[in-house]
Amino acid sequence: MKPVWKWVIGILLTLILVVIAGLWYLGNHWRPILNEKIHEIVLSSSDSLYQVSYDDLDFNMVTGNAYLYNFKLTPDTNVYNELKAQRKAPDNIYDISVARLAIRDFHPKRIYTERKLNIDEIMIENPDIKVVNQTQAYNDKVQPKDQRTLYQKISKILNELTVEHIAFENVNIAYTNRNEKKEKTTRLKNVNIDITDLRVDSTSQEDSLRFYNARSVDFKMNDYRIATGDSLYYIDLKGIQFTSTNRTMVLSGLQMMPRYSKVDFHKKTKIAKERFELRFDTISIKHIDLFKFLKQQRLYAGEVVLGKSKVEIYQNTAYPKKKAKEKIGKFPHQELRKLAFPIKIDTLTLKEALVTYQEYNLKSGQIGTVSFHNTHGTFYNITNDSLALIHNPYMTADIHSKFMNNGKLHINFGFNMLDKLGAFTYKGSLTAMNAKALNPLTKPLAMVEVSSGYFDRLHFNVKANEYKAVGRVDFFYRNLAVQIITKESDGSKSKNGMVSILTNKFLINDSNPDANEKFHPGPINYRRPLTASFFNFLWKSLFEGVKASVGIDKKREAKLTATAEEADKAVGKLKKFFKGIFHKKEKKEQQDSLKRQ
Repeated sequence: MKPVWKWVIGILLTLILVVIAGLWYLGNHWRPILNEKIHEIVLSSSDSLYQVSYDDLDFNMVTGNAYLYNFKLTPDTNVYNELKAQRKAPDNIYDISVARLAIRDFHPKRIYTERKLNIDEIMIENPDIKVVNQTQAYNDKVQPKDQRTLYQKISKILNELTVEHIAFENVNIAYTNRNEKKEKTTRLKNVNIDITDLRVDSTSQEDSLRFYNARSVDFKMNDYRIATGDSLYYIDLKGIQFTSTNRTMVLSGLQMMPRYSKVDFHKKTKIAKERFELRFDTISIKHIDLFKFLKQQRLYAGEVVLGKSKVEIYQNTAYPKKKAKEKIGKFPHQELRKLAFPIKIDTLTLKEALVTYQEYNLKSGQIGTVSFHNTHGTFYNITNDSLALIHNPYMTADIHSKFMNNGKLHINFGFNMLDKLGAFTYKGSLTAMNAKALNPLTKPLAMVEVSSGYFDRLHFNVKANEYKAVGRVDFFYRNLAVQIITKESDGSKSKNGMVSILTNKFLINDSNPDANEKFHPGPINYRRPLTASFFNFLWKSLFEGVKASVGIDKKREAKLTATAEEADKAVGKLKKFFKGIFHKKEKKEQQDSLKRQ
């Protein structure tokens, strides 16, 4: 999308020039001559595509003030269709109206004596801008007919054009994209744009510090809200601010919030669909290549900084799962490659984030939680630009977090952006963690309570693609013991002592290295189910290595699970037997009590 404000400025400056040109024809009949000139210049400069109208145009030669009321720039759709047939139509057509345009102090004397138009201030009030985009492929190859600079275009009339300040107040923009089967319209309201020190002369056109001849352009918008297409979320933005001086855009108060509570959300979806809450205090995009962004619609930036943020994901497994589809080519870095919008960000910095995943388990009737506190890190070379990837095909990330607000987690990712199978690596460590910190996760979801244990360090190094993961886990821990929780027939839950004893005695190693100082490595050779998500794949592959580290292989796990089930049945029979004895004893005591009475 080409910059709307640039077109508005161009049109308004054209009108200003025409107004000043009209001064040469001042007299009793200046108004009709001026009106004719305005229409003539707009028609000729747009191949008759646009027409202009306004209610009134007043200026005062003494004070140097001018006012334009109810200005409208309207496209002629018949002309546009003719231009399309001739392969001359622009990508965008504009429909613009302005309630009032005020020009304050344009210094009339300088126009006559020095051929200089110096304006102190221009105020554009309540502009309403409608943009319809329909990309024409031939425009990428066609060079503009008139390649003169703006100064070259006005030099026959003026030696210099300057405006100290231009203010667009309460701009409303409607941008309609007609490049898809179903057109989409994006609306921006209450936008304010300030342009400082606009200068068109023989030197400004060579000034690289200027942005479209202006010293600075500031864009600001507050309180923006849209609903997502599925009607499940609102996306809110408290403010967005852009300044061309330091090429920075700042988004504040960005959040995506569900329109329904956790209970009502799944009643609405009727399936086990993840529910998201996303909050970002600030997002700063720094060192933007403005000309690539505006002319080529490419986002090239030096750094993106995510301020304090919070991500919460909730799942309710009591609802049926949607039939899973194979997720081939769906890894995050593969999706980045497929984006139609070109991106190249040198560095993305994550300042401080709280990431939480919660899941309601129907069997336990509880919500399990896994959390990553104070998550911060840096991503490098985030790009889908083919030329950039030839020089460096890897996107990397270095992330630190506090796992379950206890252990120190450090992980490095390396994504091969050119690999057809989505190859990536991840390696890192988890250190200094009390094993009991896992209970908010393991008790509700696995019905296992950690009684004791301490993780000294866990190292992992894995190579993967979208089909498999191969690597190793080295897990150093001590004094690990668990309690197995079972659900009784009446719905209550209790710790199954017999199964817990068998698990601690025969299934898991309580320490690694063990009592014989033998270290048990955790090899990983995990084949991914093609319906599994990227993060599910990460977790399951690591878990395979962790299980091997604590002494659980598939055969041993199956055998001891069967033994535990048999023991559980035996314990159940013993409970039933003793319960019968106690019942008979209580009945006999009641009968003896009645006889004594």
